[in-house]
Amino acid sequence: MNILKAFKTDDIRTKLAQKNILLLFVNKIFAAFISLQLIPATIGYVDSSQYGIWIALSSLVSWMVFFDFGLTHGFRNGFAIAKARGDILLAKQYIATSYAILTVIFSIILVLSLIINQWLSWSSILGVDKSLDDILHKVFIILVIFFSIQMVFNLFTTLLLADQKPAFSAMIVTAGQFFALVVIYGLTFFTDGSLVNLAFALIGVPAITLVLITLFFFKTKFKEYAPSLKNINWGLSKSILGLGGKFFIIQLSMLFVFQFANFIIIRVMGPEAVTTYTIAYRYFSIIYITMSIVFLPFWSAFSDAYAKNELNWMRSTYQKLSQIWFFTILMFAVLLFLSPFVYRYWLAKELAIDFKLSLVMGINMIILSRANLYMLCLNGIGKVFMQMMVYLVFAFIAIPLMYVFTKHWGYYGIIAVTSLVYLCQAIVGHIQLRMILKDKDYGIWSK
Repeated sequence: MNILKAFKTDDIRTKLAQKNILLLFVNKIFAAFISLQLIPATIGYVDSSQYGIWIALSSLVSWMVFFDFGLTHGFRNGFAIAKARGDILLAKQYIATSYAILTVIFSIILVLSLIINQWLSWSSILGVDKSLDDILHKVFIILVIFFSIQMVFNLFTTLLLADQKPAFSAMIVTAGQFFALVVIYGLTFFTDGSLVNLAFALIGVPAITLVLITLFFFKTKFKEYAPSLKNINWGLSKSILGLGGKFFIIQLSMLFVFQFANFIIIRVMGPEAVTTYTIAYRYFSIIYITMSIVFLPFWSAFSDAYAKNELNWMRSTYQKLSQIWFFTILMFAVLLFLSPFVYRYWLAKELAIDFKLSLVMGINMIILSRANLYMLCLNGIGKVFMQMMVYLVFAFIAIPLMYVFTKHWGYYGIIAVTSLVYLCQAIVGHIQLRMILKDKDYGIWSK
């Protein structure tokens, strides 16, 4: 409640953000409970080694998220600005055109992925037993089919974000995870452990849930915005993919910086090491998740304010968000103290997660949260060039650095590299945002 008091105001935009923050916290309680149950339920259905294989393979497939070419981010800002200016027709055209482009992109990627899958040796790629090849090919097929469906229909959740309804968007994701958990528990009772069944539960069930919810709300509450062929305006492609293109470069760079972490760990340290790293990461990500709940509603709020040139509101809001960030230090201390007990209770069995791993992972999340504050504000404004340059530099050096560091320091090598990226992003973001809020952004700082 102290967080909400920091934004005590009669401003409609801030009040809407307050409402979303409260609802996001409620949703995140449910989401956290589901997440805490999902990992032990999954490991209970398959063993920790198979779970590590699943994490590594799904991490590799998740690179597909970067091949929307930044379109969803370009759409989000374009839709928010169109609505802020009262141009509903343009907003509807942004929706229909974005759906059309995404459908084309991921249909092509899906077909190519299924063709390539026939010649890949997943056992060699992941460094696991060759007898698993047939199963891993099937798992990959399930992954790419449902992931492609998700990528198209996720535009509805982005629409909700652009419409300053992030809580509603988060609830849809939570619903998908809840049904996945229910299915996994059902599989535990009625089937033997299977990576194929696990893949359907963890990726297929959320995708089906998303499709059904999207269709329902486009028939009811959001009928006005339902995509139609007549509203497709290919001329908007340049606008959507213009800003989106910069986001795409950022996303593609992030692929090299972050998405190969689990792959490197499994190659250097083995599948069970991925499980240990993932558990520590997910536990301390509570810090990042909590701050994201507070910061997330302000992406589109900053888009709206910047479109209306309301710099005073932006300055005041940034200062309050910056003060709230210091709450991460207290969270870190509490989580670190409780970590041995939570690990034991969470997993219901002993697993070697040492104190040092918890310590550095928590610090990593504090730095990430600060970087995220700047990124969300700048993303809403649409000034992402400097952010793009930081990630581009690390895209070329992150993988070799992580591989070498992991060889010498294990998990800590991965965490050291990602922390360095976050720190650089935070420093550059701080400088740029302060210049923009003072209306003194010139040259590359204004891009």
